Amino acid sequence: MYGIYDGGAVIAQFVAPMTVRSNQPVFVADTLSLKRSTKKRGAQRWEIETHLMPLVHTANELFVDLITKGHTAPTQIITPQNYGVIKRRTSNSPSVTATGNKHASIITIASNSGLIPKGTFIRFSVNSKVYITTEDITGNGQVGIYPALQADLSASSMTHQDDVIMNCYYDLDVLSGMVYTDGIVMDSGAVKLVEAL
Repeated sequence: MYGIYDGGAVIAQFVAPMTVRSNQPVFVADTLSLKRSTKKRGAQRWEIETHLMPLVHTANELFVDLITKGHTAPTQIITPQNYGVIKRRTSNSPSVTATGNKHASIITIASNSGLIPKGTFIRFSVNSKVYITTEDITGNGQVGIYPALQADLSASSMTHQDDVIMNCYYDLDVLSGMVYTDGIVMDSGAVKLVEAL
């Protein structure tokens, strides 16, 4: 279940429609001959916009999360996985490891059994950055990732299932509070979460 993660449990579930964006600064300029020149920065972060459905009767945990963390302290989420037409991934290896060099966009995976589909969010034990696979991989071997690695990997543990935790900030446009729609039901409205780097 994907959503706001606090105290070892999901306290609010993401509700469709949900948007996941990659924000990477790109500078584009047209020359006098109308040739296009582009420069891409190495920095990248994920941004998620969604509505939330509190999973507890009173929704107090979500309210407290919005108020106490606000825009200055990171909150954790379970990153939504998009498996597309593949209804179920076949990899059930919780102890997958990965190796790779800083700035590389290809990693080597070991201890994997089954399929990890293209577009799967992954995270390594060496830092909190979340990546995405750019191709399918079955079993062990090399796989492309996006963005490029921010740190060296040396047999680092890798999460790749429905347990990839991302540290995020609430966007400044997110209200730090709740709207009571009928005196009982609380609605935080649409929230935007940006990856904490």
